[in-house]
Amino acid sequence: MLDESREQIQLSEQPKAIYISAMADMLELLITEDASLFPAAEKRYEKRVEILKQISPVTDESLFVLAELRLQWAFIYLKFGHDFSSAWNIRQAHLVAQECLRKYPNFIPINKTSGILEIMIGSVPEKYQWILNLLGMKGSVETGFVQLAIVQDKEESLRFEADLLYHLIEGFVLQQTDSALTALENMHRLNPDNKLILFLGASLAIKNSFSEMAMILLEKLKTHKDGLAIYYADYLLGEVYLHQGNYSKSIQAYKSFIKYYKGSNYIKDAYYKTGLAYWLNIMPDQAQVHFELAEKNGKEVTEADKYASRSLAERDFTNIKLTKVRYSIDGGYYDEAVRILKTLKKEELVSRRELTEYNYRFARLYHKTTHLSDAKKFYSSTIELNGTESWYFAPNACLQLGYIFRDEGNIEEAKIYFTKALSYKKHAYKNSIDSKAKSALAQLKKYK
Repeated sequence: MLDESREQIQLSEQPKAIYISAMADMLELLITEDASLFPAAEKRYEKRVEILKQISPVTDESLFVLAELRLQWAFIYLKFGHDFSSAWNIRQAHLVAQECLRKYPNFIPINKTSGILEIMIGSVPEKYQWILNLLGMKGSVETGFVQLAIVQDKEESLRFEADLLYHLIEGFVLQQTDSALTALENMHRLNPDNKLILFLGASLAIKNSFSEMAMILLEKLKTHKDGLAIYYADYLLGEVYLHQGNYSKSIQAYKSFIKYYKGSNYIKDAYYKTGLAYWLNIMPDQAQVHFELAEKNGKEVTEADKYASRSLAERDFTNIKLTKVRYSIDGGYYDEAVRILKTLKKEELVSRRELTEYNYRFARLYHKTTHLSDAKKFYSSTIELNGTESWYFAPNACLQLGYIFRDEGNIEEAKIYFTKALSYKKHAYKNSIDSKAKSALAQLKKYK
């Protein structure tokens, strides 16, 4: 299917044909991370940009597709570690999108591009806003969602893309995972064989602690042999089996990912998680082998890889019971988490870090099971015990308290905790937590 779509550029230099073939390149590069495909794809991108620039007079479609290509390659450059090129393409996408909106205010498709840019720029942490101001770029999460909704409602040809983007941002950025997952389930029912929906639905299910649902979607995905192979699905299966405590299958899935994946992201974490699975299965020698492989292989670009590196350096996984509780909660296996916690005595917690994590795991368990008063109590204890240490427990506790208070309608308290989440420095998930807190603060404006 990807090859067929690319052939459209040979048949026509019309913006729609360029859009289709460019989308094919983007999906292949982002899904496979195959560096050997990058040079030829970049040349095709540059050729397409030149074709679009030469269209005279400019049209609404030519500007829309040019903005889309710039935005697509911002993501591609970021994925392949070309940060400056990524930032430059975001700037170019923003300029072209603004030009299109100005010249053709009734052209609906540009709202998709502009909406994504509004959300991206509006989610940038406060400390980087001066850079955006310098570049003349401003964004609003709320405006971005309104623009995506316009495309969903009024542009049938882009409705599928807009729906998918809307609900992914809803789930992964705004943490409204229940509604996002419900929407993706509906999309799956309408498109039962769409591999991208299966893959993204599984990713969101894992994030929402529905590992059983994720496993069903991932196993179904593996039965679809046609089209582009999504080897990252093996990494996600490794996560699911780790949540279940099925360590042998987790190891098998992670090793399959390491063997076949062409990219470098998540490789360090996959080796680290393989080592953890061996460690949790009381196989310390094999665990050590894979911890050493994790130290030597992969990059530290994604937060998962950064955390793996930091965890190995600090050896912060010394308590087997706490680690099992963590993954049980992450997978939605709450009864198992309760069972393990009941066997854990406070005298087994040998450091303040372990005591902090102990309170944090209780907070997460109570939050996930909607015992919110207990969740608040344990999140507060986590924040107090964490103090100024660079652990991620306190900043995420603040973020989660913000969500609880927001959902209860206590907007002032929510604002306090979202702001406090941003104040923590140099912890393992700073970029992710800061982005979510910033987006949540922007969303609070609609409650006024």
